[in-house]
Amino acid sequence: MKIKIYRPLYGLFVSGVLTGMPFMTPVMSPLQGPRAWAETLSSKSIGMAVGTGTISQNQLDIPLSGGKFPLSDSARISTEGGSIRVLFSGKNWVQLGPYGAMRVVKTEKGYRVKIEGGEVKFHLSQGDLVSFESPSALIFSSTVDPKEGSLLVSSSDITSITMKKGEYKVEDLANKKELFATITHPVVLGAGSFELLSATSDEVVPEGSSGLPSGATPLFGADGHSVGYLTKSGGFVSAPGIVSPLSHPISQASLSNVPKLPAGSKPFFDKHGKYMGYAKGGLFVYNDPPDDNETDKKKKRRRAAAIILGTLAAGVVGFTAAGISGAFTSHPGPPVKPVTPFLP
Repeated sequence: MKIKIYRPLYGLFVSGVLTGMPFMTPVMSPLQGPRAWAETLSSKSIGMAVGTGTISQNQLDIPLSGGKFPLSDSARISTEGGSIRVLFSGKNWVQLGPYGAMRVVKTEKGYRVKIEGGEVKFHLSQGDLVSFESPSALIFSSTVDPKEGSLLVSSSDITSITMKKGEYKVEDLANKKELFATITHPVVLGAGSFELLSATSDEVVPEGSSGLPSGATPLFGADGHSVGYLTKSGGFVSAPGIVSPLSHPISQASLSNVPKLPAGSKPFFDKHGKYMGYAKGGLFVYNDPPDDNETDKKKKRRRAAAIILGTLAAGVVGFTAAGISGAFTSHPGPPVKPVTPFLP
């Protein structure tokens, strides 16, 4: 059973990093809540999380809303409409995009980022070795040369590695092969029945602008609130609140037309209630109906696109408050190595 810890009306300033220490509800024992909080803020942090999403560590689920929080070893990070960037020592960082999840583990020579799903961008300029792991691949390097790029990991066992600088060795676990992801040779594993559509940040609404770009189609969640939009070229941009919500939630008749989706998927609809596709693991999968003329030998591939972060959903750039939002949740589990805040 999870125990909620609510944010107070007062603030506590901790090491120049955190405001808004959570108030412990009477459901918790007098020492349980403060002890869990103290563990998170004690000995040594492995990095600083900045953005919008949820951090799970030290038996706490900690929601961030444009704030900062120090990470414990093996902390799990998850997002929906926003993103969270993890700042390591020096100028190194990794950033989890919308609708994703990852775990950050300290190793002897650096860090390992275990990606459950979603797009993870990275900028590694100096210092520690940073490796990545997905359900279908290991991505690693034996050198600390500068590296920059992104990985996309989906619930359909897709792992895509694109480099802008440097290279990574990729071990394909399913086929027992080793490949190299370079600037000129991206690596895509397990795409199978999906046609991956490319999308660029050029299709994101400029910061400070209102309304949709030309040719875009707004999408809505089952509650009728906007979640983002489809671009003219086919990409999906996560931008909660980009347009006004519908006057009512999506009807039961429309919801009944949604096919069975993978667990944890978020179905999205157009303004008329038509089901357009679902988001999971940083991937938007279109509702492409089967082609009546297709045969078993030649099946139509379903379209899918990596989810781009829109400016209205950005939790890393342009945030104003260093704090915590919503309700904390405490859950049973083995203790994780405690941390303390540091200034990156």
